[in-house]
Amino acid sequence: MERSISMNDLTIVVPLGISTPGTPVIQFLQWCVESLQQQETSRKYEIVFACDDNVSSEVKDLLNSTGCSISWHDPYSFFRKGSIWKKIITEWQKVDSKFVSFCHYDDLWSSNKVDSQLNLMNMEGLDLSWSNVQVVDENNKILTITNSRGFLNETTIRKGPSYAFSHSTIVSKDKFLESGIMEYLDRSAPIYEGLHYLFCHKLKGNRDHNSTFYHRVHGSSVSNNLHTETPEISKIREIAEYSLDEVFQDEKSINIDEIIRQIYP
Repeated sequence: MERSISMNDLTIVVPLGISTPGTPVIQFLQWCVESLQQQETSRKYEIVFACDDNVSSEVKDLLNSTGCSISWHDPYSFFRKGSIWKKIITEWQKVDSKFVSFCHYDDLWSSNKVDSQLNLMNMEGLDLSWSNVQVVDENNKILTITNSRGFLNETTIRKGPSYAFSHSTIVSKDKFLESGIMEYLDRSAPIYEGLHYLFCHKLKGNRDHNSTFYHRVHGSSVSNNLHTETPEISKIREIAEYSLDEVFQDEKSINIDEIIRQIYP
């Protein structure tokens, strides 16, 4: 399905791929799509699936049934240079949209998230907003209500992001892509969320207290298997041409203190 010609208020990119056996979990994907498509808003927004082309036929069928845009990518993007974050931002660069965001396939948005955050951003002239965050289990039961940071400044930049901060954000496409983060994107695989938080300090932002991002924890989550180097994962890294040693080297090459000094001289 081709994207519309006129500018969108918001583009939401959903990255998909096989990160661990059995993923993407189809039920989690269905719930995610429903939460994104059933937003209570008159805002013009689109959903773009950035999907590796080796996912199951069941996943492909579900994506095709949504009527949303699908951008196909090489297999095992999670293990490639830049990881899924490069895939997300590559899609952001393509779209004609004032604001952009992402949502992992196993997470959920409250039904007012698009409307509430965009209303706040337009009302206050913001480049950035972030929502409340709650943690849910495999059955959508709320496990934890987290404390999202209420502001960003020279003090908060050294404290690190609140839980799932980057996941809950909506950002100005142009302002974020021009923030300086693109210099580090290819090397950002293991620390992207922290970098996202740092460069959000260059934007005018505020927390939306009225909407919620739901972060799912479950046994198939790649976060639970990130530091387990199995023979299968080692083989995938060979296919992706990005070894674990190279991942660590890229991480070490990024000077966080220097980035902070550039943002707050």
